[in-house]
Amino acid sequence: MPPRHTSVWALALAALASCAPPDAGRPDPLATAYLRLIDAEDARPGPDDPRLQLLLRGAEVELPLLRRTAIRGLGRLERRELVDVIARHLDDPDPGVRGQAADAVAQAVHRSDGTPALPHLLARVTVETDPGVLGVLASSLARLRLEDDHRARVLQVLLDLSRRGEADAPPSQMSGVVLGLERLARDGVPFGPRARARLDRLTRYDLLQGRAGAQGGRIRALAMEALAHLGALRVEHVEPGLRDPSQTVRITAARHLDVVRLEARSELIRRALREPVVGARIAALRHVIAGPPDDLTCVRLFAAATRDAARGVRIVAIDALDRPCPGADPDEQRRILLGAASALGPETRDDWQVSAHALVALARFDPPLARELLPTYLAHENPFVRAWAARAADALGDTATVRALAGDPHPNVRTAALELMAARGPVPSELLVTQLADDDPQLLLTTARLLRGSPLGLAAASACLNAFERISVYRWETLRDPRRELLARVAELGNRSFAPRLEPYLEDYDARVAGDVARILRSWTGAPYTPSPQPLPRLALPTGEELKVLERSTVTLHMRRGGEIVIRPLADLALTNAYRFWRMARDGALDGRTFHRWVPNFVIQGGSPGANEYAGQPRFTRDEVGLLPHWRGTVGLSTRGRDTGDGQIFINLADNVRLNHEYTVLGIVVDGIEVVDEVVEGDVIERAEVRVHE
Repeated sequence: MPPRHTSVWALALAALASCAPPDAGRPDPLATAYLRLIDAEDARPGPDDPRLQLLLRGAEVELPLLRRTAIRGLGRLERRELVDVIARHLDDPDPGVRGQAADAVAQAVHRSDGTPALPHLLARVTVETDPGVLGVLASSLARLRLEDDHRARVLQVLLDLSRRGEADAPPSQMSGVVLGLERLARDGVPFGPRARARLDRLTRYDLLQGRAGAQGGRIRALAMEALAHLGALRVEHVEPGLRDPSQTVRITAARHLDVVRLEARSELIRRALREPVVGARIAALRHVIAGPPDDLTCVRLFAAATRDAARGVRIVAIDALDRPCPGADPDEQRRILLGAASALGPETRDDWQVSAHALVALARFDPPLARELLPTYLAHENPFVRAWAARAADALGDTATVRALAGDPHPNVRTAALELMAARGPVPSELLVTQLADDDPQLLLTTARLLRGSPLGLAAASACLNAFERISVYRWETLRDPRRELLARVAELGNRSFAPRLEPYLEDYDARVAGDVARILRSWTGAPYTPSPQPLPRLALPTGEELKVLERSTVTLHMRRGGEIVIRPLADLALTNAYRFWRMARDGALDGRTFHRWVPNFVIQGGSPGANEYAGQPRFTRDEVGLLPHWRGTVGLSTRGRDTGDGQIFINLADNVRLNHEYTVLGIVVDGIEVVDEVVEGDVIERAEVRVHE
């Protein structure tokens, strides 16, 4: 390797010479150098950008922290030509740097052919001794896109790495190995008898030694998932899994009860339905719903719908009661649905979710009863409730009510109504054009899509262009999706008479939009238009003092229905996104926000000012993918494509490792995971509090 600079000052001075420092006070040269590296990574520098040289030089300085930061930044650029440069750091004397280099080598070829990275990682495996680094090497090898013969070789390497001598590899190594094995199994790589036998043993990892740590539980759960991908999971894995000390393993076992023969499955479902962890009960209930009906099916559904303490479990059960339950008393089923749907009143502010789902189920099971209750929902002040009223009206075939809700004061209700109308047939273009007067991004995106092929032609194109021009004034990066969809309708339905209005947007702040405009103008006129985007300044990084505070902070989400979710922002892994989350909490930007999305045993998502998928903070943040997997309780950054973080977060309800290296992990729940498990769609963050710890 080239000689390292003898002092961090060399990097700090290089940073100061390149451009204005992010920390104007510069009380700490290390903080200044560190923040400059983060700034260089965040800029996504091209080959001729001096900030790329800054990252390359940062990878050579004497402090491991700065080397790790620079190497991680180089990997996040996802540029194949940097593989050999990054790989030189696989022999760094610091194991943390070597592990980061292994991950960065794989990230450099993310979404492309992984062959250039393969020899570097394989060579390092033969000489590496640190268990943690070996784990990173294993998981990095498995995520490379390779030909089948190379993937088969990687599988054999991982099997070898799963042992240290005659014993199992230690947890820090085995975690990476089993992440890799699960990835290979998910990708369809053939596993022979040796590999399957190894996974079978890993479902008992640590338990034979009497250990019950979190890391061991994740290893066991991933081994079960890998066997499930292979079609090799058996009752001898699932039954002990339901008794495992790890919540994650118990949830995983409950998700795979379908591998148990029918005559034995009922007893395991009974046990899982009594599991304290909400996710396991929901998983078991799904097997009740999906399985062949028997005498216990309706008993279990009725019990879950009326007696379970968790709203999520009750909702899943009630959703399944929208059709007659075989062998059950229909009057009892009717009483359950009617009782739940009738529990909603005008004063019900927060606890509406079970009732709303019950109304939709009742609309399918007993339409006359649902019609009697519908007016209460239509008049409710909560827009989430009115959106569910639209779904109930649709289930009733009440198209007039659904159309009336397309004029609701809240854009989320109008969006729901339009989507329901579109599922039944074309939505009148005149109705759609009226929606273009609103600035809500989700409503505009939906409307523009539904206007595809509109018979209004130029009139619809003009309305779309008006909306595009109006929201473009805000100069919000996160309006990209509706702006591009509006432009698509302008291109489809308009003509060159609109060209003078589009020409200024060749210099739009969004390069994607400027490129769209150039293509539209070329198609209309045949002239050689060239985009010249003028990007906005990137979001500011923390100062050195803010960085010190951030590193000692937690963010507590005080939920309106009760309970606290305590999140530690991971500034060391995802500084720009952790900083924005921390700053939003500090400044009150999360107060009153909702978790608008709930997918059982997957994620909850929230923080949107519009309580929907497309309303976010004005500016994008960049992806900061890294070594920490999307374990249960980690907090991720919601995006709609590369480098499109809009301030919304999601919390993983289970180990969602398929999200690894695709979505940023910016925090982790350190207290209140049981509160997270209770959150459903529409739950409100009363306030967010930043606590600084000594």
